[in-house]
Amino acid sequence: MNSGAESTDGPALRREDRRALEILARLGGHPAAPFHERGVAEVVEATLRESGLEPWRDEFGNVVARYANPANAEGRRPIAFVAHMDHPGFELIEGSGRRYVARALGGVPAAALALLPGGERVACELTPYEGPEREGSDRLVAATLAEEVEVALPAAVVFDLPDFELDGETIRMRALDDLAGCASVLAAVERLAGEGAEADVFAVFTRGEEGGLFGARLMAQAGTLPADAVVVSVESSPVIPGVAQGKGPVIRTGDAMSTFDGGAERALIDARRRILERDPGFRCQRQLMSGGTCEGTAFAMYGYSVTGVAFPLGNYHNGTSDLRDPDGGVGAEYIALPDFLGGVELMAEAMRGSGGAAGERRLPDVGEDVRERMRATAREWAGASPSP
Repeated sequence: MNSGAESTDGPALRREDRRALEILARLGGHPAAPFHERGVAEVVEATLRESGLEPWRDEFGNVVARYANPANAEGRRPIAFVAHMDHPGFELIEGSGRRYVARALGGVPAAALALLPGGERVACELTPYEGPEREGSDRLVAATLAEEVEVALPAAVVFDLPDFELDGETIRMRALDDLAGCASVLAAVERLAGEGAEADVFAVFTRGEEGGLFGARLMAQAGTLPADAVVVSVESSPVIPGVAQGKGPVIRTGDAMSTFDGGAERALIDARRRILERDPGFRCQRQLMSGGTCEGTAFAMYGYSVTGVAFPLGNYHNGTSDLRDPDGGVGAEYIALPDFLGGVELMAEAMRGSGGAAGERRLPDVGEDVRERMRATAREWAGASPSP
């Protein structure tokens, strides 16, 4: 098993880009299933502190940090970038010795897995469940450990896939969904703090997304973020027609359940425009990413103005084909390096704008010459004979 070895077989990168990848690799060394995100949360908190920010946890274990430069506090809407710390997996729920029963958490294909009791990795084989029929039996599997170890139940079980690999311009990991989101938010807010930029930004890292958007829903319901905050959901989302890997991050206009807010999206559109003014080669896509439901929908349910950023993802949820395909395989998720780095750039620029453009007009005023021509032709029509 690859336990976090980092390939250096990639292109020459700027220091800040190497830093973004370093954060992603650190997160990848702490796999997590829903409800088992502690290792990832601790890396998130440590990275925020390295940036000079002081994170806190809400009552549900979601991690939050705020960067607020007082010079920008008045008259600007705060902007919150939200990513989730979990990834589909299993958990051992009963058994002893080497033999256990495991329950699926989130959308997972069946495959050989690895166990992480107390941070130690032990090989584990999953086979079809053959116990007594009970509620949820279709989500159960038998789990046999390669060696007998003491396990405190419930314990997380994750796919035996690379923590992090950089192969040329492709990033491969067991859990890019959504560690890429977490890493990109961390890298962007670190740049902001390093610059001392005028901004009001929340960095939010949620739990239990794969089980049903639990952390985001509970946070939105509790009103943890200011009611006027622009919420940006940051995800790795399956490649769909109209989206291609390597053509930049995607400004996400919606997901499988809802269409997002055009006013909130303005923060990203304006950020893209500013980047293009200084770097005409910057690549960015825009699409309704309907391959899944993200945390933007959770916050929208409670009245927040939402938009999103997505990294086009291969092998979604580690499935090499449709997750329901009984003959499918399991593989590392992968995204394009330029998409990830471009996403960090886009988010850092949007943070500098801190929601100031949200809700403003998308188009300039109609010029007086056009107004008058429209009036004149309307008058002409009114005096003309009806069309045959």
